Amino acid sequence: MVQQINLTTKIILASASPRRKALLESMGIKFTVHKSSLDEDRHMSFHHYKKPVDLAIALASGKAENVSHKKRHDVVIIAADTIVVMDDKIMGKPKDKTHAARILRLLSGKTHKVITGVCLLKMPAGISYSFPVTTNVTMRDMTDSDIRWYIGTGEPMDKAGAYGIQGLGGLFVKKINGSYTNVVGLPLTELFAGLKKLGVVIY
Repeated sequence: MVQQINLTTKIILASASPRRKALLESMGIKFTVHKSSLDEDRHMSFHHYKKPVDLAIALASGKAENVSHKKRHDVVIIAADTIVVMDDKIMGKPKDKTHAARILRLLSGKTHKVITGVCLLKMPAGISYSFPVTTNVTMRDMTDSDIRWYIGTGEPMDKAGAYGIQGLGGLFVKKINGSYTNVVGLPLTELFAGLKKLGVVIY
């Protein structure tokens, strides 16, 4: 892809997510991928957060810092963590098919929040800029057969909230209020503004 955005420094995406990679590529930005080795479960166990948004920011910051230890030269690290929240309860990735069905039944016919915490870490200066983006997503009513079919596709099993809006899960989304790319995993409008704020994007 031809680069369309001029940058003042190299970019590292601290994620192996194919969805985040595709979104960043859609901006015409050149970058490299270095997956964070942060143990999210262990990281969460040592912290207590009053709000889900605080957790999303903490996880994104932890991922950026984890990758920064390996990259001391002039780069900006982009890290993100997306969580699904229903009635103030975090819906994680399903542990098995039964868990996936339980999550989808909870979401069926209701509105939930998708929160992505984003951290931009400029190295070697250590300048950090973090922010959350929230999108409200309303699901249509899902029958038991809908849920069985969707789980049978395998798509829900590696996704927070047990669905992917960019895939077959989008068939069950009635409406969204806010950023679509945020629901996919990386809010591009806010990310672009953040890169400009750090002086990374030039015209």
